[in-house]
Amino acid sequence: MSDGFGRGLATADRWLGWVETRLNLVAGLLIFALMLLGVAQIALRTVFRAPIFGYIDIVEVSMVGFAVLAVSFVQRVGGHVRMELLVGRLKGRTLWVAEAVGTTLALFIVAVLIPYSYRHFERAFEFGDSTIDIEIVTWPAKLVVPVALTILLGRLALQLAGYVRLVIHPDREPVAVPLLKEVEETAAENIRQTDDAIPDDRPRAGPGENAA
Repeated sequence: MSDGFGRGLATADRWLGWVETRLNLVAGLLIFALMLLGVAQIALRTVFRAPIFGYIDIVEVSMVGFAVLAVSFVQRVGGHVRMELLVGRLKGRTLWVAEAVGTTLALFIVAVLIPYSYRHFERAFEFGDSTIDIEIVTWPAKLVVPVALTILLGRLALQLAGYVRLVIHPDREPVAVPLLKEVEETAAENIRQTDDAIPDDRPRAGPGENAA
């Protein structure tokens, strides 16, 4: 990476990636806490006939966090679902132009959603909106949406700059953009992760023994 613009993109990518990783961790912790709460709800309702009061309200409020906090992280690593029947066949400058166009559309949509989601938060804050059963105030959860979308907007803007750089100089190293993976590469990675997650309990051949 010899150009100054690429180095600037790499620096911004690292700083924004630091924020995205922390938000992704928070989203994961929310999911884990909700799983524990679900287990407790089932146990208390089944064994003691005493379900957690306001369980549905808690789930509704917490769902916002893990639904949107990790969206920018997923965009950064290219982990979202994509329709790559056409884009996957493109190479070079043509590929970067197509990616830049798609990123521009996503940037426009997110930019439109941010003010509307913020107004939704403002109404909840001004009117003291709360859940029905245990009256949890909803404005903190609704504030999460414009905050997460603003971070996503920054990620999309950074990626668009990276794609424009590659459109101008397609021979340079990609920076701050997710790279497409071949189907075979993705399948091999999924198989490797599955093999790593499953313990191998098969008996191993000892010294001088031939494995069956």
